[in-house]
Amino acid sequence: MPIESQLLTPAPLVYSRFTGRVTFEDFTTSSQALHANPEFTPGMHMILDMLNLQDFDVGFDEMKAFTAGIQERHRKRGEHVHIFIVCSNEQSTWLAEMFRSLSELEDGIASVDIVQGFPDILAILDLPRRTIDLFPEDCRSEAHLLNRLSS
Repeated sequence: MPIESQLLTPAPLVYSRFTGRVTFEDFTTSSQALHANPEFTPGMHMILDMLNLQDFDVGFDEMKAFTAGIQERHRKRGEHVHIFIVCSNEQSTWLAEMFRSLSELEDGIASVDIVQGFPDILAILDLPRRTIDLFPEDCRSEAHLLNRLSS
């Protein structure tokens, strides 16, 4: 699966890892599965780990409709959600920027931040430092920051 999601309980977090090549169908399938999960609750913050994303096949119009649907879903539920995208390469950064820009166009209650590492997420949400232990083991280090592209 190009997108694998898991709930990081007891923290109100959803962690999704993107690997290889991701298509629009992968986005919709992953989103539908997540929202059908009985343990998923409105207001859970989302972490999109795109560190291993190599390529994507998602058109602008598809992403615009997908983003509008996300904003509408959260608006109906009345719960603010924060979506964090962790990325480090040109492909993932481009996809993350497109998603964030389209999210800002919609009148919704989901906000999007692009971050360089997982500790940033804990700081922004003011979660206890030990929450990092809920993440997959390879996400608990800041070593990936050394591999990010220089500007």
